[in-house]
Amino acid sequence: MFYSMSYGSYKKLKMQDTGKNIIIAGVGGQGILLFSNLLSKFYMKLGYELKISDVIGLGQRGGGVESHFRYSNKPVLSPFIKAGDVDYVISFEQTETLRFLHCLKDDGIILTSTYELTSTSVNTGLQKVMPGCKTEMIKRSENKKFIIDPDEHKSPDFNINKMMNVVMLGYYAELRGYSHDDMIQIVRENVPEKFVEGNIKAYEKGAAIACTELVAK
Repeated sequence: MFYSMSYGSYKKLKMQDTGKNIIIAGVGGQGILLFSNLLSKFYMKLGYELKISDVIGLGQRGGGVESHFRYSNKPVLSPFIKAGDVDYVISFEQTETLRFLHCLKDDGIILTSTYELTSTSVNTGLQKVMPGCKTEMIKRSENKKFIIDPDEHKSPDFNINKMMNVVMLGYYAELRGYSHDDMIQIVRENVPEKFVEGNIKAYEKGAAIACTELVAK
């Protein structure tokens, strides 16, 4: 399943994909910033221009975290993405997913986990609790959606809820048809050595889930 792209393939990919606007969301402690960093290294390798803006709610573990991530084959003037201009919402916590659905383009895509954690923002009364089943609310969205239920994909090698960021990275790479070998190399180079193997297993898990689900669809 893993492969590397030739320079010619990279060039063709860049010509086909002029750029995307992505919101990466979750709560503190889920590794949103690591996901953003790893993805930025990949797009930089492809030669894209990048602008990234990270917003950390309450600046502590458990607060809402969002990253506005823009890559383009032309200069990117602003790191912020307007509502209605988002191509992908990638979220590791489903309440945070719901908060950003209104930002998607009509053909925008949702990539989310069903994991749910009450954020510090809700616990302190800064945000209201969303009533109802969050997963069903996401499923009712008219946007194309890919939903990962961590309870269905538990692994003896790592805690999938704690490493959903890298699982999502593998899923996203498979969904976009990117080079897994190159992405894994970026993981190796940017994760502390003692955590490398666990992160690679999480990445491979995400890629495998996506491969299975995309074939089924």
